[in-house]
Amino acid sequence: MTSLGDLLQGRRATVVVVVLVLLALVGTGAVLYRPTEPPTASPPGAESEVVASTVSGPSALFIGDDYTMGPSTLSDLGYASLTATDLGWQVNFANQPGTGYISGGEGQRLPRVLGLLDKNSTSFPERFASGRSLYDADIVVLDGGRYDLRYGLENLGLIFEYTVVRAIESWPGSRIVVIAPWLMTDPKIEIPGTDQSVGEFLGSRLRSNPALAEVTFIDPGALGWFDGVDVKPLLADDGVHPNIRGNREIAKLLTSALIRAGLANTI
Repeated sequence: MTSLGDLLQGRRATVVVVVLVLLALVGTGAVLYRPTEPPTASPPGAESEVVASTVSGPSALFIGDDYTMGPSTLSDLGYASLTATDLGWQVNFANQPGTGYISGGEGQRLPRVLGLLDKNSTSFPERFASGRSLYDADIVVLDGGRYDLRYGLENLGLIFEYTVVRAIESWPGSRIVVIAPWLMTDPKIEIPGTDQSVGEFLGSRLRSNPALAEVTFIDPGALGWFDGVDVKPLLADDGVHPNIRGNREIAKLLTSALIRAGLANTI
């Protein structure tokens, strides 16, 4: 199980791990940065901006990392794409492996790896300007933070709030959805020395800011995703990212959570 201590490693160690993981992934087709852990690639080459769907429902934009992308070269079978299909959404993506609210951004750029990360890496908020010009989304989903825990909770909390505010400003009138950081192997990432999880911490930051009252927050740990379930058959060979079956199971849970939040196929 990934511990928060593993994820809160120093910047220098982080860069070394990212380089090694990205190089390894060139050979395996997977993308996961387990800060000392976290997630997987999809089509090789950084940001995935896809999918002019023929669906006539509301449009959604997922901004995320390699977990969001889905199985390597099979992004249509990733949980984000499957969820959008289930809900009747048109869907586009702005995903990059190893990135997050902080990771991949200014001062934290990830190394380029030919065939895997061909563009300069960007943090979530840095994608908003191009995302807004490309996609007039009805729903914007922020799915990440797995790679940001190493920067410390307070830093993550501040940039997290800033990013959500920027999302609201960039897509005024759209529904903003945030999925708390989680892994299939550790849906409820606990903060050492406390009785609080990372999801609870970020959820409290949202609730304490009146400007963010309308944001939909989905915390897989609090929702009990995969509680009591042996997830080994649902994992890829790296033991962290979901395989095709795992993505399908995540999509079922995410679709149900979004329906309960009032986000079906109409806005």
